[in-house]
Amino acid sequence: MAGQECEYPTVSSLFDQFLRLYEEIDKSDLPTNSGELQKKIKDTVAGLIKTTVLVSEVGVFSSNETLEELSTNSVKFLLLPVLLGSLTLKRTDIERMEVLRLSNIYFRDYITRCKQYGITDVDLPPEPNNEDQEDEDDEDKKRMAKVPPRKGMPTPQELEAMARQREDKIRRFKEKKAMGERLNELKKALENPSHDEEIVRNYHITMVKKFIMDCLEELESVTMERNMLAEMAVMRMKGTLPDPEDTPKPRPLKPILITRDAMQKNVFGLGYPSLPSMTVEEFYDQRVREGWFPDPSKNQNCLQDHSGT
Repeated sequence: MAGQECEYPTVSSLFDQFLRLYEEIDKSDLPTNSGELQKKIKDTVAGLIKTTVLVSEVGVFSSNETLEELSTNSVKFLLLPVLLGSLTLKRTDIERMEVLRLSNIYFRDYITRCKQYGITDVDLPPEPNNEDQEDEDDEDKKRMAKVPPRKGMPTPQELEAMARQREDKIRRFKEKKAMGERLNELKKALENPSHDEEIVRNYHITMVKKFIMDCLEELESVTMERNMLAEMAVMRMKGTLPDPEDTPKPRPLKPILITRDAMQKNVFGLGYPSLPSMTVEEFYDQRVREGWFPDPSKNQNCLQDHSGT
């Protein structure tokens, strides 16, 4: 590792500080859009960006070194992009499509860096530059506007692809679960004051591998959401989907109560919340008196008369 060694302890302590904040945010029970949590997210993102700049200035990573050549305390810095991507996904103060774009950049950078160090062999599809992406998005929107959605059963090739995806997800789920258990074991081992450097290194590498799995899942979700938002934009262009700002807000429902007489209707209005409701028996008796419903006692006499004849 090249760089200024005198600054390294400061960078390491900064990273540890913001990693703890990330874990607090990840475990928080607060709603994602709460002001308190959003402020914490923004502050942590700013801190991780600052740490990333310092890591770059110190020269922690080199393009021609391997994982074995990377120092134990430097392994954890590989997590910077994925932490930034995960936190960016939680931000609500930025337009959603921009959130997805930034998160996609962070996640892809993380996978690329891990692949350079031989930690994963995942192949990511090439990412077009911004201008090409905009042109491609415009073409996709026009094409999607013209082509009706395909109907019918999926093809055998599609079924086979879905089966492979399902098997891959099951495999990754089992690996992720086993890796989480391994992380807990290593974390307990770190609490022992006599732990050696090998435990620290294994802990950091295992954490990097677990985040690779998290990252791949997030990339799938980001891609799906970006496609969905693009399709919704096309539908708005075609006029088949109303703009959220133009959609009228639904009127609140009022409880409907049976009022005792017309005077109360005029004074209180139908459905007045504090007005006592009539019982079913009272309502029926009133309707009998008004002639709307038959009198049960008279009906009974008529039936008895008929039976006696």
